[in-house]
Parts: sequence; structure tokens; C-alpha cells
Amino acid sequence: MLKLVHHGHRDRCGEPAKCSGLGSWRPIGIPMRRAAFLRVSFALAALGVLLAVLGTAIVASRASTERAQLDRSLSTAAGEKAALIDTELQRVQALALVTSRIPPFSELYADEGSQAAAIAAVAGPGREINEALTYLWQLYPDRLVEVGYVDVDGAENARVVNGRPVPVDQLMHDVRTWPSYRQGVNTPEGSATISAPFTSPTAHVPVVAATVPVAVDGRVRAYVELELATAALDRVLEADRDPRLGLQVVTGTGTAVAGAGPQFTTPAGRLTSGLSGTDRWRYAVRPVPQATDWYVVAAGRPQSALGLAVQPAQATILALALLAFAVAMVGFRRARTAAAQELAAEQQARAEAEQRSRVDGLTGLFNRRHTMETIEQELARGSQGPGVGVLMFDVDHFKRINDRHGHSGGDAVLVEVAERLRAGVRDWDIVARIGGEEFCVITPGLDSEAAVAALGERLRIAVAERPIVLPRDAAVPVTISVGAALVAPGDGSAEHALDFADRALYAAKRHGRNRLRRFSELDTADIRAEQPECLHIAEALALSSDLREGNLAAHSKQVAELSAAVARRLGLPADQVLRVQLGGWLHDVGKMAVPDAILTKPGPLGDGEWHTMRTHPAVGADLLRHFPELAPACAAVRHHHERFDGTGYPDRLAGDEIPLDARIVAVADAFSAMTSDRPYHIPRTVAQAIDEVRRCAGTHFDPAVVAALVAEVQSLAAVPV
Repeated sequence: MLKLVHHGHRDRCGEPAKCSGLGSWRPIGIPMRRAAFLRVSFALAALGVLLAVLGTAIVASRASTERAQLDRSLSTAAGEKAALIDTELQRVQALALVTSRIPPFSELYADEGSQAAAIAAVAGPGREINEALTYLWQLYPDRLVEVGYVDVDGAENARVVNGRPVPVDQLMHDVRTWPSYRQGVNTPEGSATISAPFTSPTAHVPVVAATVPVAVDGRVRAYVELELATAALDRVLEADRDPRLGLQVVTGTGTAVAGAGPQFTTPAGRLTSGLSGTDRWRYAVRPVPQATDWYVVAAGRPQSALGLAVQPAQATILALALLAFAVAMVGFRRARTAAAQELAAEQQARAEAEQRSRVDGLTGLFNRRHTMETIEQELARGSQGPGVGVLMFDVDHFKRINDRHGHSGGDAVLVEVAERLRAGVRDWDIVARIGGEEFCVITPGLDSEAAVAALGERLRIAVAERPIVLPRDAAVPVTISVGAALVAPGDGSAEHALDFADRALYAAKRHGRNRLRRFSELDTADIRAEQPECLHIAEALALSSDLREGNLAAHSKQVAELSAAVARRLGLPADQVLRVQLGGWLHDVGKMAVPDAILTKPGPLGDGEWHTMRTHPAVGADLLRHFPELAPACAAVRHHHERFDGTGYPDRLAGDEIPLDARIVAVADAFSAMTSDRPYHIPRTVAQAIDEVRRCAGTHFDPAVVAALVAEVQSLAAVPV
């Protein structure tokens, strides 16, 4: 054992030297130089330990930051892809629903026992069914594998595979063992359902099926089946995918439907909306509302966390590390300071970007994305409360406010409405602007829909009780319509919660505005809005078409409403007004056959692309002529791009040769396009749009129709807000 001894000595004057601390001590038997080296080694070792601690902390901090960033990316990717998959399924279901209403499908069962003969006949329902199914497949050849019509007893009536009708003698006589059969015969009348994935028995590729029953005299006799290739869903997941992320569509039992990117194993247990995972994999899960028990799962691995482990260092490695640390100490301190500053700036920038992605830039309220995530989180809490209260608000006659006071005046109204809503709720309630003049309040913890409605009524009164003063001292009376709903855990997703409140909101607007309706109080008349069945079918088709263009979800509705108003002003009879309104809803339905690459192209279209785009009026009319409820709109759909001077398309009709329905829809379509915000132009004011349609009267448009539209728009603007 070494003993430390103090070696007394004297200085040059003979006085005892003063103790200088550790420097006055050394191990017995070790020369002074070696003792000094050992002291330096001890110091470097201590600094090395400090470096290890600091390095571990920095790595942990960066790993935590990266996980948070990855979680945000996963949540966004899962939400966006769930919405796109949902849109794809909506489109297939809408096609199946409309197809099931073609007369030959029910006419096949007009006479008992004649189905086999009718199917085999050269002319008649069998041939027409095959033509309809073939045309349907041609609309989406890259998505649909096959389409068919199957008897409830399991016999095939018709089937088209890859665009070719299957010969009668090759139709299957008993398909009751097929995966889609039980779903087809058990689907409720008037609705469409999506199956679990299976391998198509005839095409031998993975598919999911949309099935719709066909009823005759109140009895389901057969069903229409559309098989959607899961490869089409793979392409949806792959489009614009972050290469670091893996994406899957799975059922609640873990069955894979589609996938893209790195392979991963889905989280064990029940899939819920939210984030889960370990340091190895992170997951985000979002439901697909249109399909029962389908989920989009996004997964990723934090890169900085891979392979990190603390290994015992051997003596040589430790010595080299300590030497390198001693040389680089000054540089390390500078680098650490710079890294900390860079990390802080990066974290601040990410925090600001995250805040911007969740907050509406005009009002400072949360946006739709944050609202949806909040509802999902509250519903996931389950037993912690009775449910989530959802209130939807819409500013009444907001277009008139914009028309009279300009967009700056409209913005001022939205900001003040936001402030009044925010002032009337609890600190933990969420107030959001979810689009245009629509607002939403999420209020957890209330025990009944009546309590939710009471809060909504207080907020309605708070907005209406005093006018809003605009920057130029104009006092504008403003009212809001309110829809209230209470959504319990297990009742659905965030989309369902908003839909319940939204349906109540529109019931309030239909009953006179400036009032509140509860979702639980809605009756059949409210839900159907007392509209003819054909308008509901048209609305579904228009939505399917509009959703492909991203930002045009309200365009068809606006064209339909304005067209009907112009028709009434022209004194047309009620049946023709309905026909014009139907044409307004469906004027762009032919765009379903235009490829996405052309329809959503951000730049100018080439000659060939324009040729394809200009086919949509004729394609739309050809589609509608198969459906008795929608066929009256064929003339408006085919000819709404004709010009009054004969230079339009597709038939170059002129003047009164153009059906009046089409002349009305043409002006309404142009006016809506000019006053709407589009990627390729800023919206014009109402006055500018009026000037433009007047300028084009006699060349593009019928002067009489232009005059009626201008009078209608001006009368709306003149009504006090």
C-alpha cells in the first residue's frame, strides 16, 4: 500500500515552505514527475466522466426532440391518408349505389322465373346490365378489378372482369362460399358496405368489395358488387409518402388491407386513434370512417435512437478518448454552446411551425386539424366522462356581409365572433374555426346534450345581442345558427362527432337561422331536408367528383342553388326548376373519368390534356342517361360548355339551339368559379364578376339569363344582413 507523506523543506531563506495543497503530496516511492502525470490523468478522467454525462444528456435531448417530431409526422401522415382512403371508398360506394338504381337491374326480376332467359337473351335487361357494368369499369380501370350482379340465391347474373363481360355459360351458379356473398345479401337496403380484404375468386388478385342490394317490391333480390383492387389503395398510401415512414391499412383484427414503405408489425391489442410505440417503433393510428373497423397506421423509427448503447471501454480506448478530450476541450465548449444555440433555435422554429399548423391565421383559434385530434383524444378517454359535447356554428348570411362590406369587413366580423365565442366558454373548452364562416366548440365533461345545448344557446345570444362595429364605424347585426350534439365513447370517430353537430346545424339553418337544434331532436324530415330523392343522389355523385379536385367541395352546391334561383326568376315551372337544380349539381360529374394527373395538374394543360378535359360534358351525360332519376339533367350536363355564339363544345350549338337548362347552368358555373378562391386565380368581387358576365352576354352567355342572374345576385346583396 502506498502512503502519502509530507516532505518538509525550506526555502532559500531557510524558512519552512508553505503547504501548497495537493501539490505538496505524492505517493511514497513515486517520483514527482510521475505523480504530476497521475494528477493530470485523474483530472482528465473526471473531465471524461463529465463529458460522458453531458454527451448522454445531449443525445437524450436530441432523441426526445426527434421522437416528438416523428410523432407529429406520423400523426399527420395517418390522418391525411385516412382521409384519402375514405374518399376512395366513398367514390366506389357512390358508384355502386347509383349503379344499383339502373332499371335493368330490377327489371330482370319483373317476371318470376325468367331470369335465366333474360340473362341469355341477345337483347333485354341482361345485355343492358352487362353494358352498364362495362361502362362502370371503364370509369376506373386502374382501380376496379371486376364488377358483378349476383342473385341472393348465389347465382351470377352478370360479371365484367378487366373490362370484358363474362360469357353467360361461364357465369358461376353458386357463389355462396365467396367472401363477399354474405355481406352482399345482408347489406341494408339503400346503403353500401365495404368488405374485409380477400382474393378475388375469378381475377385472383387482392380486393375489397363494395356491395349494394337491389330490392324489387320491398324484397332484396340481388346485389351489385364492385371489387376494388387493394393495389389502388397501395398507390394512395405511396403517393407523396415520406420515405422514412411505413403506412398500412389494417382491420381491427390486424388483417392487412394495403401498405407502402418499410414493413412493420402493427401494434398489438385493440387499435385506437392516437400515438403508441416504443423507442424502436413509433405508431400513429387513424380510423377510416367509411369502412367499419378499418384503420390507417403510420410507423417510423427514430434514427438517433438506433444502436445507442453504453459499452465498457477498454483501457486503450479510454486513454485515447481522454487524450482526444484534453486536446479538444476548448473546441468542445465552443461547439457545445453553438450546438445548444442551434438546438434551441430549431426547437423554437419547430414549435412555431407546429403552432401555425394548429391555429387559424385570421382569428387565432385552433383549426380543424387540432379540433379532430382533440375529439379523438377525448373519446379515447372513455370512462373519464359521459362523452364529448360538440357545438357547430355558422354565421348567417355571411356572403351578404362580404358582398356589402368587402372581405376586410367579413374578416373583422369573423374575428369578433371568435372573440365572443372564446369569452363565453370555460378555460379547458376548445374553440376552433374549421372553415369559412364555420366555428366549433369542443366541451368535454358535460353530462347531457341538454347541457351542451344550453351552452350553445348562451353563445348564440352573446353573438346576436349587440351589432359588430367594423373599422369604418359600420355597425353590422350578426346572428349565428347552432347545432349541438353529445357523442359518447364508442359512438364513432371525430368525423362522426362533427357530422352529428353539422347535421343539427343545417337543420337550424333550414328552420330559419339564428336558432339552435339538437342532433337527438332531428326527425326524418330534417335528415332528408324534404328534398326529392334525385337531389340526394346528385349530391353524393357531385361530392365524389368534387373531392378529387381538393378545394371545390362547395362548388357544385353553389352552382345548383344559384341555377335554381335564376330559373325561378325566369318564371320557369317547378319541375323545370328542379331539373335545372339537378343539372347544377351534376354539371361536372363527367370529370370522374378524367385522370387525376390532368384534373389536379397545377400548371397549364397541353393540347392533348385539354382534349381529354373537354370530354367531361359528354361523358357525364352518357353516364346519367342510365339512371331515370338523373336522366333529366343530361341536357344541362352535356351542353353547359356551349357558347351562345356557337364556339363552345362539345356540339358547337348556338343561341336557342342550346337547351335553356344548360344556358342557365353555364352562367351560374362561370359566376361561381370567378367568385371562388382557386389555385390558379384569386377570387373576383361580386361586382367584378357581374361586370364580366355582362361583358360576355351575347357571346358566351344568353343575355336574358345573364340579366336574370344579375338581378338575383343584386337582390341577395340588397337584403339587410
